[in-house]
Amino acid sequence: MIPTPGLVSITIPFRNSARFLAEAIESVLMQTYADWELFLVDDGSEDGSQQIAKNYGVQAPQRIHYIEHSGHCNLGVTRTRNLGASSSRGEFLAFLDSDDIWLPTKLEIQVALLNENPNAEAVLGPSEYWYDWDASLSGGQQNSIPAIAPGDHLYAPPELFLLTHPIGPHGAPCPSSLLLRRTGFNAVGGFVDAFNPGTRQLFEDTAFLTKLYFSQNVYVSTCCTDRYRCHTNSIWHRTMGTAREEAERRFYFSWLRDYLAVIGVADSAIRKAVWKQTWMYKMGLPNSVTLTIRRKSQQLRRWLTRMP
Repeated sequence: MIPTPGLVSITIPFRNSARFLAEAIESVLMQTYADWELFLVDDGSEDGSQQIAKNYGVQAPQRIHYIEHSGHCNLGVTRTRNLGASSSRGEFLAFLDSDDIWLPTKLEIQVALLNENPNAEAVLGPSEYWYDWDASLSGGQQNSIPAIAPGDHLYAPPELFLLTHPIGPHGAPCPSSLLLRRTGFNAVGGFVDAFNPGTRQLFEDTAFLTKLYFSQNVYVSTCCTDRYRCHTNSIWHRTMGTAREEAERRFYFSWLRDYLAVIGVADSAIRKAVWKQTWMYKMGLPNSVTLTIRRKSQQLRRWLTRMP
């Protein structure tokens, strides 16, 4: 298939997202960049979100498509995003989580950035961490836009790997902030199937970004184009600071060590950075113990940075 120039193929993966799905879709419909197609990919929903998606497809059948896995199976967000991408035909690929929204100029800004930076295979930027979508649930938290890395800059491999979470000092971009060329997406093999409901899923986006950072030029923008909805039902909220998060983290680093061996990374700075994050996992310690070690280490680093 020859991709359609200028067309942005958007995938919204969803599972039991009736509360937020329509708002995510409406944020696509409000885009100032008009050349897009949308794939609403059902990951085995059991609530009313399936019908919401189908209704939008009926309203605009030429550009909004409902698809699902064979047998209406739940295969996880990685395979669901990959299904949307493989079903599409655009030059560019974008992914919007079903509980997030895009700002109206998201696609206009990011398509222009990729056109202005022909050596970049992807563009990403900071997201607004959105607490006040429901003031009664915000717990007093203020909306914020944390930086990803020094922005308005084109990064060559593997610079962003060493700069961003979970290796470097800067945060990780939300999947909804990404816009990719199909060539770059295909070059890294899409999202990593190893992160699925039968294994661990928390670091699935981190694994994809790892592959991207090690093989493709990525442009980091300072422009925020999306809102990441913070709510109690998100997997991050449910696992943050628990032994489960530690198990998820351990799984990612196990995958990372195997991945670095496959691609033959021998750079001493990378190996040292990974060792700092993973040495405790090689000792066979329980998740509760490694979680405590990480917390104490973080507290010590913060204390040392405050010393005169």
